[in-house]
Amino acid sequence: MKVSILGAGRWGSTLAWLQNNEGREVTLWNRQDEMLDQWLRTRKNKYLSLPKKVTITSDLSEALKNKVIFVSVRAQHFRDLCGQIKAHHPKHKLFILAMKGLEEKTGKRLSQIFFEYFHSSNGVGVLAGPGHPQEIFKNIPTIMTCATLAKKDLALAVKTCQTSLIKIIPNNDLLGVEVGAAIKNVMGLAAGLLAGLGMPSCKSFLLARGPVEVGNLIKAMGGQYQTAFGLSNLGDFGATVFSGFSYNHQAGELWVKERKLSQAAEGLPTLKAVKLLMKKYKVKMPICDAVYKVFYQNLPPAKFVATLLKEKVKFE
Repeated sequence: MKVSILGAGRWGSTLAWLQNNEGREVTLWNRQDEMLDQWLRTRKNKYLSLPKKVTITSDLSEALKNKVIFVSVRAQHFRDLCGQIKAHHPKHKLFILAMKGLEEKTGKRLSQIFFEYFHSSNGVGVLAGPGHPQEIFKNIPTIMTCATLAKKDLALAVKTCQTSLIKIIPNNDLLGVEVGAAIKNVMGLAAGLLAGLGMPSCKSFLLARGPVEVGNLIKAMGGQYQTAFGLSNLGDFGATVFSGFSYNHQAGELWVKERKLSQAAEGLPTLKAVKLLMKKYKVKMPICDAVYKVFYQNLPPAKFVATLLKEKVKFE
């Protein structure tokens, strides 16, 4: 099997490493920048090394020759990448989106953006769930989920995504998986705020109530409520809410301690997108709303927990 990965960052390089370990022919693409120069010069980053049989390139046309193409770039850069890919007129490919986020300015899911650009012969799927490169490199296994828009693409997506270190449980709710995976990053910001405030035990509130409000939004958008309690959202909580590896968790702590915004946290632009969706679908999301107020409406982090406690819940 031949696969490509677009994006040579932390997760993209992990996918290349995993796919190579399965004996597949791997092409790792990245735009021409300092990171690509390092890969070409040393074939390694601070996490892993890639053997010479993994093709590393900035030639997008070469990467698009393979049938299955993983995409692992920042969610807010996805639209621009779609424009670049479209110029090559790909057909009969399966694109697996291995990143989490919603478009900041529109609230659109990444698969929605995908079909604004590509021929209907192309399929799209999403890989989501818990998975930190720092643990995977140590041969610690994980369980993730995969969903596709077309049923005919699901078997190939599962076959490709599953490796000796990643077990895949398929899901038939692409919308729910995308939304749940994206908003999980917002919950990571909330967890970082609590850690920075010295209230880590309050994270249990996020664990109990977070999937409820995410499920309500998924349902309002036309997806399945229970998807919020699966691997893409609740299943990924541990890797974000309780882990220091998470960029979003780190961003929440950084804001409490230094009032600095992290450029690496996907939860920050996703937060703006969620705000748009809350308004559009008339769904109350107290945790997301409180996090938004902290980062974008000058709510002092010290008042974050008090804001959550004001939520009126008649019954659990």
